[in-house]
Amino acid sequence: MFPTEAKVVVIGGGVLGTSAAFQLADDGNEGVVLLDRGPIASGTTPFAAGQTGYLTNNREWLPFTAWSLEYFENFEARTGYPIDFRQTGSLRLALTEKYLPDLEARIEAGREYGEEFEMLSAEQATKLAPGLEAGKAKGILMVPRDGYVDPKSVAVAFAAAAQDKGVSIHTNTAVRDVLLNDGKVKAVVTDSGTIQTDWVVLAAGAWNRQFAQRFGVDIKTVPVRHQAFVTAPIAGVSPEQPIVRITEPQIYVRHEGGGLLVGGYGYRPLSFDMNDFPDDFEIPALASDKIYIDQLHQAATEFFPALKDAVIIQERRGLPTIAPDAKLVVSEIPEAEGLIVASGCMVGGISKSPGVGRVIADIVGGKESSLPAHTLRADRFTDEYNDDTRLRSKCEQVYSTLYLDVI
Repeated sequence: MFPTEAKVVVIGGGVLGTSAAFQLADDGNEGVVLLDRGPIASGTTPFAAGQTGYLTNNREWLPFTAWSLEYFENFEARTGYPIDFRQTGSLRLALTEKYLPDLEARIEAGREYGEEFEMLSAEQATKLAPGLEAGKAKGILMVPRDGYVDPKSVAVAFAAAAQDKGVSIHTNTAVRDVLLNDGKVKAVVTDSGTIQTDWVVLAAGAWNRQFAQRFGVDIKTVPVRHQAFVTAPIAGVSPEQPIVRITEPQIYVRHEGGGLLVGGYGYRPLSFDMNDFPDDFEIPALASDKIYIDQLHQAATEFFPALKDAVIIQERRGLPTIAPDAKLVVSEIPEAEGLIVASGCMVGGISKSPGVGRVIADIVGGKESSLPAHTLRADRFTDEYNDDTRLRSKCEQVYSTLYLDVI
């Protein structure tokens, strides 16, 4: 039976929405409803690389990323469901002296957090990551606790765990509107009926801004295309090899199905207004940019020569949301009391999802979060970004220099 009232309605069945639904229910909240117009994990989530990097040079942000990683390390114990999580470690390469301070800052941040990290030689790195040509690197940092997870397994596990806790999940249910009364959330209108509620969590991914504009809320994040590709199996590639991140060409490379998954930033950044797509548009229909893939392939081949003759068997592309200051937006919206937005995943929504769900549950529970939630407020942006052209231009710029700005 479709509910007519709820304490909290979560809009979006991706990894952020399902994390929020579970953690709300796990905190003892009854009457949590999760809605999605498609199946669970049907947006950008399943096309993500799923990397769980956590060692940041930002000391204020480290408690959030470290808490999220610890959540993945203990996911089954926390939720009752296993996920496909592989803690292979990662190598971060700086090719020039300019980016050595970033590696050193990460080491210092980790040391203050009680962890020790080491710099490797090119020879040591190549032994760990077969096929890597690391001779040009000025510095190579090894982060043993990094890893990656199958993205869909996370959303599905969160959803199953949420349902076990009493969350009412309704897929293939389109949300038409959120009704406000005197600036407060009152109801959610769907194609299956109206749900009276005081809280709405908007976690609709690429559609967040478009949807919120229907009821007069302008979220300062925009979807920007991100692409990656996967090769057929390559001799010598091992499931145990670490993720490789190379700063200057802004690429990441990891194992996938015996081959390599290659993704990167800064290659022909392009933002979108979801109003320009038909109502039935889904992420798999996003057109591929062949030049983007060719540039990415060329950049990665310099460091993994085996890619030159490797067969690309899959292209991945999605529309992660980007904020103009390269940070998440997870907060109640001042102009709509009871509306919480989860956006600005910065192509890292999987790794951030446990922390996002925790912050949302703390907001609903009226708790002061142990995570740095004050940095995620939606009202932190200046009036400059009220202009759509400036907002989109800035978000494209942020995406195009993500690794170079060492965020």
